Amino acid sequence: MTAGLSTWLRERIRLKKSKPIPAHMNFFYCFGGLSFSIILLQLATGIFMLFFYSPEPQEALKSIESMSNEVVFGGLFRNMHRWASVILLAMVFSHMIMVFYYKAYRSPREFTWFSGVVQLLVVFLFVVTGIILPWDWRAYWAFALWIDYIETWPLIGEYFSHFILDGFSINIGYFTHILILPITLAVLLHFHFKMVRKHGISEPL
Repeated sequence: MTAGLSTWLRERIRLKKSKPIPAHMNFFYCFGGLSFSIILLQLATGIFMLFFYSPEPQEALKSIESMSNEVVFGGLFRNMHRWASVILLAMVFSHMIMVFYYKAYRSPREFTWFSGVVQLLVVFLFVVTGIILPWDWRAYWAFALWIDYIETWPLIGEYFSHFILDGFSINIGYFTHILILPITLAVLLHFHFKMVRKHGISEPL
């Protein structure tokens, strides 16, 4: 039994050694991995909050206050989810900046870059919809400011803002936040990782 375990361990260690970390890797190449780690944290804390949040205008803030003040570790999980979303946005943005700086978007990594840009937009939408869900005065004014900003877009701004206002509800924002955006991000991450695995990590210029 001991010999079998030893063989199993050696095989796994050899597999890891067969894919060494490139010599040029440094801290600035870690933003992508840090982003993925925070996404997993958001998933865990988000699932916890699902059991206590009520996506109704009159109950949304009350349910969050009840979870934060009455549920064991509720406030901790809520604050972890809230502040990690800001850190996640900063990590993904930093990752995109470093990819652009190292010119890692060039051939053959165009689709790796494109999927990363779309992921940045999805993470931004996560933050926007997450701000709205408590439906307190901050959420109301954040929503109003975003509508005002969208109206300034040329050609489509007015139409798009009316489309959002006509169809908006807390329920739609909630299911967008917990269902549509997570599925979209999961698909993009799967594709992104496949492209990274296929083309590898770019080398410095």
